[in-house]
Amino acid sequence: MPQPNNSEILLEKLLCVHRHDIDSHPSCFMNGLVKDKVAKQYVKYTGKPWYTYPGYRIGYFDIEVDNLRADYGTMLTWTVKEKDGDIFTGKITQRELFTGETDKRIVWELTEKLKEFSIVVGYYSTGFDIPYLRTRAVIHGLDFPAYGQPYHFDLYYTVRNKFALSRNGLGRAVEVLVQEDSKTHCGYETWARAKYGDPAALDEILEYNIQDVIVTEKLHNKIAPFASWQRRSI
Repeated sequence: MPQPNNSEILLEKLLCVHRHDIDSHPSCFMNGLVKDKVAKQYVKYTGKPWYTYPGYRIGYFDIEVDNLRADYGTMLTWTVKEKDGDIFTGKITQRELFTGETDKRIVWELTEKLKEFSIVVGYYSTGFDIPYLRTRAVIHGLDFPAYGQPYHFDLYYTVRNKFALSRNGLGRAVEVLVQEDSKTHCGYETWARAKYGDPAALDEILEYNIQDVIVTEKLHNKIAPFASWQRRSI
């Protein structure tokens, strides 16, 4: 029987050699132990990581805030970049800051945007971005994605555990491992003005935010071979 080519094999038609789908046995898919449900005698040894199969939409995300504690702070901007694709952003307004609405709109925008992706990728997002966003969403009574919707990769722990850098921040990781200038920089005055809704300051912080997700994608591409990237929920 002729073997189908890669473009003809859809994710929903695939089972691993143990008769499980990609969500049940992702390690088999990562090792290429996959067969087609229709052409049952055909075994496809690809060696492709599970997250590269069709249907897994990946987004790189980052937020900027005016206080590191979510019960006191406000989210100022957010950015999501689709892998090899478009950039989506959100920014608070001065009116929202001074009418009591604060960051409700942009928190809602980001939570809804994250639901569009199968996998979201951040840097120290386990320790900061995700719990901060979840806290702001609960405070505002918004629907935050449930467990496993979507999956989450945090590049920080791969950098910390697989490399020996002097510092494990995003800037240093990009500078050393990607070998390019990591990001733009915002001074104290910019953050102080942005906290009160200054439009020019918020634009500068949004640009800073955008650069973060761009370099996060580049870093992920560079370090992807050194981790198994298991399925972890946000």
